[in-house]
Amino acid sequence: MRRHSVVQFACVLALLGALGATAALSGCGGTSQTGAGGSGNGAGNTQASAGTPASTPATSAGPAAKKMLLVELDGVTYGALSAGIAGGKLPNLAKLTVAPAYSGGVNGTLSQQPNLDTPGWATVLTGTWADRHQINSDAPNQASHSSTVFQMLKTAGAGTVGAAVDSSGLAALLTPDQNAGNLDTLVNCASVDACVTQNGVNLIDNGYSLVFAQYHSAQDAALNDGLSSANYASTLAQLDAALGTLVAETAKRSNENWLIVVTSSHGLNAAGGTDGLPLPAESTSFIALNQAPNARLGNATAPTTMAALYTRASIADITPTLLAYKGALPDPTTYALDGGQFIGATPVSQLLGTTGSDNASLVLTWTAPATGAISVLRNGTLIASLPAGTATYTDSQLGLTTTGVYPFNYTVVAGSAPLATITQVVYVQPPPPPPPPPPLATTLTNGLSSYYPFGALPPVDRLNASTMGPWAADADSGTLVTDPFGGKGLQIDTHTVDSNGFDGYKLTQTNDVTTHAQFTIGFWFYTSCANLTGNGTPVFSNKNYYSGGNAGIAIGLFPGSSTSCNIRFNLGDGSTRNDINSLNVSANKWTYLALAIDTTAKKINAYIFDPVLGEQKVLGQALSVNIAKLPGLGVFGLNEDGTGRYYMNACNDTPPYTVGKCAATPPDVQAFGDLALWTRFVTETELQSIFGSGQPLSTLTH
Repeated sequence: MRRHSVVQFACVLALLGALGATAALSGCGGTSQTGAGGSGNGAGNTQASAGTPASTPATSAGPAAKKMLLVELDGVTYGALSAGIAGGKLPNLAKLTVAPAYSGGVNGTLSQQPNLDTPGWATVLTGTWADRHQINSDAPNQASHSSTVFQMLKTAGAGTVGAAVDSSGLAALLTPDQNAGNLDTLVNCASVDACVTQNGVNLIDNGYSLVFAQYHSAQDAALNDGLSSANYASTLAQLDAALGTLVAETAKRSNENWLIVVTSSHGLNAAGGTDGLPLPAESTSFIALNQAPNARLGNATAPTTMAALYTRASIADITPTLLAYKGALPDPTTYALDGGQFIGATPVSQLLGTTGSDNASLVLTWTAPATGAISVLRNGTLIASLPAGTATYTDSQLGLTTTGVYPFNYTVVAGSAPLATITQVVYVQPPPPPPPPPPLATTLTNGLSSYYPFGALPPVDRLNASTMGPWAADADSGTLVTDPFGGKGLQIDTHTVDSNGFDGYKLTQTNDVTTHAQFTIGFWFYTSCANLTGNGTPVFSNKNYYSGGNAGIAIGLFPGSSTSCNIRFNLGDGSTRNDINSLNVSANKWTYLALAIDTTAKKINAYIFDPVLGEQKVLGQALSVNIAKLPGLGVFGLNEDGTGRYYMNACNDTPPYTVGKCAATPPDVQAFGDLALWTRFVTETELQSIFGSGQPLSTLTH
């Protein structure tokens, strides 16, 4: 809203008619209060009223006292400031070193805050962003969670501090400081610039160490009339003149060295409004000062992107600069300011932290100044001392054990100049280590009749109870491949076939396990699950697998999903058959297959242990076939049946035979590892130990 001309006119009359009257001057637009212990909140309670004559300049020949004047010109954009200086319309600001600075924190980090008045005021006066001061809006009755520059100066015994402010919201924000005695004088000028200027002069004249003068008229003019309006331009000229008045007053003070800093709490959008957005225009403030800056302030070129803007100083640097000037900067072990000084030693800039790729460390990055050894502190404890120029550090000693989000205050000191940030690590507790594999059951040697560890060709039965080799010497397709233990298994490719149709391998026993009351067949198996048809492909069989009803045993392979195929266990006696068709194996994975038969108890157990599908089993299926027929043809085929010519017989073909002639049952490539035959009913627990231990039976038999 526009300012009330009546209030301004009343203030002018008061100035003309009663220059020495405290009540009239301090009442221009608001109230004036002393710090804790004051007797009231009227104009007469001002610690040093605007009408009081300036105190007698000190005549001490000692070192000049360091004093500070902080002037906030809310609504003055960097673009308008630069144009006004270039056009010769802002002569007092032109005498200062001016550079752009960012507000709003850093987008996408904990420091991000809206570009609004109250969060900006809090940052200017605390040196922190919203993740510390906790002010994220212009809502009334908010309190800063961070100490203000006034409180820190008071704690350091740095003299009296006072503020004259245009905005009632800012006065409310500072009232707790005034009540606590941290702010010796607080004047709410209620949007009257002349009140701010006159009370600022009064505070200077009365020897205050820090004088804070805040103006809001430029933001009002921009909102009402726009950034290109004559009203906005004339308001900037009036503010420049007000600044000149304050600066001139500091010059009257003998044996005092004044640091003068001018800023704004945030930028404005193109229409002159305050929308709070994290965009370049809204995020571009400025810093102007009367003393030589260090490299942190940067040059006068206006950044056009947020990335470029973040390379500059920020409004969070103002409080650390004031504290450094007075020698009141907190020690690095207690430093909790997001800004760094822009006079004296140059601090690092662009300090950011991200969770490491291991989710257990934190990676800090920054831009280092030209000189100054680097120290890194976490929560006040020194954790690293690094050479000058270092620009990153990985903190891998966080000591975290439980999944969660953990914030840390990191302070990076370059030489003697600190700067801090709150960053957090998203820690993910690693899963507990898997339990150790179960040991291979030592009982597996009991009843072991034949055992092929493979490893070399031709395959040899470790127990010398059987032989294995190709069905036909001129169709030997056996090769060695890596088995599940890192050794060698047997791969059989039935694309290699002789003219009589023989392919694959055969196993001939001297004491056929299928003639025993109990027996178990077990082996590791590998298949691509490709080229399978509904006719089925034999894996291990002692029967003519042209029909599952034929006498004997067969383990066959059938089509499944895109990543697995179906394993079927079949027993027949020529008229009756028993089938288990519900188990599957993953393609291109080593799996363990087992078939256990108890002819006395008349039951069948079938198992598949698969690294993807897990354990699958059918237990206690009834055995109803004639057990005398289980030996079948007396020879087991591998990637074949008991005839050695399944791929030819499946299509009722006759010699001479060539590979693939029976298109309905294409040849296959299969691999076998650690094949064993037992003359007993091997238990599920024992079979689980084979798969779980990942150890071959040879570790028990040598």
